[in-house]
Amino acid sequence: MRGILVVGHGSKVLEVNKNFKELIEVLRQKTGRDVRGANLTLAVPMLKDVIQSMYAEGFREITVIPYFLSNGSHVTEHIPKILKEMESNLKNLSFLLESSLLLNSLVIKAIEEKINNN
Repeated sequence: MRGILVVGHGSKVLEVNKNFKELIEVLRQKTGRDVRGANLTLAVPMLKDVIQSMYAEGFREITVIPYFLSNGSHVTEHIPKILKEMESNLKNLSFLLESSLLLNSLVIKAIEEKINNN
């Protein structure tokens, strides 16, 4: 069974974490898919915990979508390291790690709209 997991940074600011949870709910509604959300650090649910939960529910393939604007160390090092560790510890589990939102045409369009509105 394939799952979808969006990974955000996590924050000490409760409102930021609330907004991320709202994003996940919007994605569920818009896609009709069982989209899950996890945080890399600073807030729950944490990435490893969500993966463990999804695995326990029967997911063996998980597409991981980083909710980051660039391919910095979280996307290129930290997330892949956790995914490799989880693959090693959980039998028959595999991941497809998507790239960050860097240069995504819709992100560019959103920024362009903000520029044009000023």
